[in-house]
Amino acid sequence: MSYQKNIRDLLVFYVKTNYEKYLKEHNLQFIPNNELSSIIETLYTERKSHIKIFIKDSLKELLKGEYPGDCLIDSIIREIFSDDQVCKERLYIEIEAYQTKQ
Repeated sequence: MSYQKNIRDLLVFYVKTNYEKYLKEHNLQFIPNNELSSIIETLYTERKSHIKIFIKDSLKELLKGEYPGDCLIDSIIREIFSDDQVCKERLYIEIEAYQTKQ
């Protein structure tokens, strides 16, 4: 399994977990699509640095002795987060699809 796939899977897990937490905190069943973009904007901005820490810590725990080191993982993370707009659009798609399945 590639490091990129591991990171992508961790990102999806992180988004879904925080989505569920947001719903519970705000006593919602789902986020209306017309509000989703502004919520993603806020959460992404507030949580971007935490996401990076979460990914590195999770990979260290999952891969243990096979962890390639922070340098490689930081490089992959920088590439993923190089375009904030693309990241936010991807989050929108993930959450919208997740809501539809619920």
